[in-house]
Amino acid sequence: MLLVVGHPSIGAALEALLRIEDRYEVRRAQSLEQVTSGLDGWPADLALVDGVLVPKGRIEVLTMTTIVLSGNPRDGRRLAERFPHGQGWLRKDATAEEIRAAIDRALAPTARRWSAAVVVAALVLAGIVIVIAWYVLRLRG
Repeated sequence: MLLVVGHPSIGAALEALLRIEDRYEVRRAQSLEQVTSGLDGWPADLALVDGVLVPKGRIEVLTMTTIVLSGNPRDGRRLAERFPHGQGWLRKDATAEEIRAAIDRALAPTARRWSAAVVVAALVLAGIVIVIAWYVLRLRG
């Protein structure tokens, strides 16, 4: 878990909160530039990024899943879209349970979802195969 938070006290508080259950290995950075300059080969699974640190008009190149910490939904969604692996946003004053739930959702394996068009196409194809088989069997007998 990578925390990208500019304010040292807030970063320390979030880090302590995440370390309480001993579920995450946590590291901190105070800027996105510090993250892109290197983490000594440490592969973070997820980054919690303070939205204040995301510059305007720039797409951020973080290779890990990212959740943006923001003060309101509009800014949070807008900022999360700037990350290639953005998984939404979280209120800056989120509770410990909300933070854990957001992290678990972001790290959970995604279930493959079939679109309605694919399901309908498969059903139509199956229907055509059944009709052809019925027709062939009727011609034989």
